[in-house]
Amino acid sequence: MNATFAGRLSFFYESLSEHIEWFFNYVYNNYIDLYYIEWLIYVLYPVIITLILPAFIFLLLYASQLFLQLYRLRQHFGNVLHMDCWDGARQVIAAVWAAHGKIWHG
Repeated sequence: MNATFAGRLSFFYESLSEHIEWFFNYVYNNYIDLYYIEWLIYVLYPVIITLILPAFIFLLLYASQLFLQLYRLRQHFGNVLHMDCWDGARQVIAAVWAAHGKIWHG
């Protein structure tokens, strides 16, 4: 019984994949005009640049701020770790939990 079910399932899958492939080929050949898409990209290129450039600058500003904050924390942790081993570890763990609390609870 399982062999016939597996055979039917594979036949259904092959049939379905052939129908899907035929449908996409039909749509591509009859309804998609590549010249229109190229023209549309050419027309919308200034709009795309106008939207992407400020977003990219915004992301760079936030990445720079994140880098500066991590560098400041690295220097602080470097100064802390020159103390007693257990005291430095305690302060590092306390700083991590304080940052966690500040993020989640303001």
